[in-house]
Amino acid sequence: MSRHRLSILGAVPVLWVLTDRSAAAPTIPLPEPGSELGLTPALAILGLLTAVAGAEFVRPLRTRSRATSRRWVGNLSLCIISNGIFVLPNITALAAAFVSQSRSKGLLDAFELPDTMRFLIAIIVLDALAYAQHRLLHRVDILWRFHAVHHSDPEVDVTTTFRHHPVEAIFNCALVGGVVLTIGLSPTEIVAYTWLSFFIELFAHANLALPCWFSAVFGKFIVTPEFHHLHHSRSNAEANANFGQAFSVWDTLLGTARVRSPVDPSRFEFGLDQFREQKFNLPHYLLAQPLLLSANAPTVTAVSSPCPYLRQRAARSFDQFNPREQQPLPGRGGTLQTRP
Repeated sequence: MSRHRLSILGAVPVLWVLTDRSAAAPTIPLPEPGSELGLTPALAILGLLTAVAGAEFVRPLRTRSRATSRRWVGNLSLCIISNGIFVLPNITALAAAFVSQSRSKGLLDAFELPDTMRFLIAIIVLDALAYAQHRLLHRVDILWRFHAVHHSDPEVDVTTTFRHHPVEAIFNCALVGGVVLTIGLSPTEIVAYTWLSFFIELFAHANLALPCWFSAVFGKFIVTPEFHHLHHSRSNAEANANFGQAFSVWDTLLGTARVRSPVDPSRFEFGLDQFREQKFNLPHYLLAQPLLLSANAPTVTAVSSPCPYLRQRAARSFDQFNPREQQPLPGRGGTLQTRP
């Protein structure tokens, strides 16, 4: 969902024109169906981006490099390309939701659940799908080549949220669209989860200094900057962990949640060894990265450990369950290190 969210959010005005009153979830304050939203979704997106970026300038966790402006140009250019040229495939999930709603033959339709329960199930299903989808992007070599564009950012801040290759967006849309048709999710459920995950991901990528207690309290349930920044580590072992998009519970339950111990979070090293030069942040190099990516020398492997709040069964390192993910993918190296 995260890789094509802007096209979905931009299609919100169409949603209110086409959907009926019964589609609106009772727990979300939505405008009246048929009302004109105009530029409201776009302004909301810009407002959230500006607010988080402003917070980064006021209270940054890490010092910005001189390449920040070039990174921002490249990251935001990918955002425009992925959600501009490929706008039609990018709204596949929303289109599939309209088809599913008109047919009323999805799995959720068969149970005739109350609106509130159906809405909660939809949010859970969409976030579980995002987790599984993210795992797939790391596990399959050809998919990793495109997803590696996101991980090649040498710094992590709010603009990294938008650093996704257009081909990755197309793949994600096809996968999500098929699941939406099968389960029978409504357009409102799609848009509601998209807004939720969009806000959390902007926040999770932010280069923002937060109180030490924040992740300890909220990190058990939602994806926080400390939790997600570890996923962007140059270490292959750490990058193959913390896959959650909005909620961190999937990593906790399935044993892929990890924490770094004990290292100053401002000392994280991000990116891929092969793309350390500043030129690789330019738009045309970002688009060509999947073709340039090759096996590389081992990267720095940091010491990390399973999160202390994992269930006992999941406390063992996740490579015991997923040996394929322990193998370094192109552009990554290193081995998994865990506490005895």
